[in-house]
Amino acid sequence: MSTTAPQPFSLSELSAAYRAAAEREAHRISQGAVITGHKVGFTNTRNWAQLGATEPMWGAMYDDTVTFMAGKPGPYSLARFTGPRIEPEIVLHFHKAPPTDASPEQILACVDWVAQGYEIVVTPADGVPPTVPQAIANGGMHGALLIGERCSVMELGRDLVGRLAAVQLELRCDGELKDNGSGASVLGNPLNAIVHLMKGLQREGRPPLEAGAVVTTGTLTAAYPISPGQRWTTALTGLPLPDLDVTFV
Repeated sequence: MSTTAPQPFSLSELSAAYRAAAEREAHRISQGAVITGHKVGFTNTRNWAQLGATEPMWGAMYDDTVTFMAGKPGPYSLARFTGPRIEPEIVLHFHKAPPTDASPEQILACVDWVAQGYEIVVTPADGVPPTVPQAIANGGMHGALLIGERCSVMELGRDLVGRLAAVQLELRCDGELKDNGSGASVLGNPLNAIVHLMKGLQREGRPPLEAGAVVTTGTLTAAYPISPGQRWTTALTGLPLPDLDVTFV
């Protein structure tokens, strides 16, 4: 049986979803959580038609959802997640706030370190894929971000804008190759995810990126379901960012 792709969602529908997400963030903050940055999702344009998406989405990350992995391999518990999936991503940390109209080069001038990361996204308990507004309202389906060893921008060499687009990544589960990806899969360049994030924050009347913010820029591969007992690893070429090695428990 053929399926019909959903119609694109209107700006008013998306804005309503971001308002719901803001209420969710306010509730988390009232419980003591601290927003430490943002995740950007829907960065692979090839999937937009089947999702009814017309642009990337974004959501908040918190001090209790962002973990810096020390040593490798490192264990991480999946006990609190529903239907977790793994996404290997490029993570940036801002030492100063970028201008809202910044170019990729100007964005990099505000970044002090880069790392590989695994974003753990969650899926609804009923197994039905969320619509774009539902995903936004639920904080971009963000579950956790696991950040690997950080590397100073100063140590990464010249032409970092071009090299971020050109990086290649292998994602493996228990040694079996699951997928190949590249920086170009993320809106052509992971830095373009920052451009879209800043425009979205401004459009929705939200606070801009600030010094100290961590942003994970979107998956380089497809998202894969994960289970306790699995060991997931990356192999990145094109930049000397230490690879990830995480065993889920």
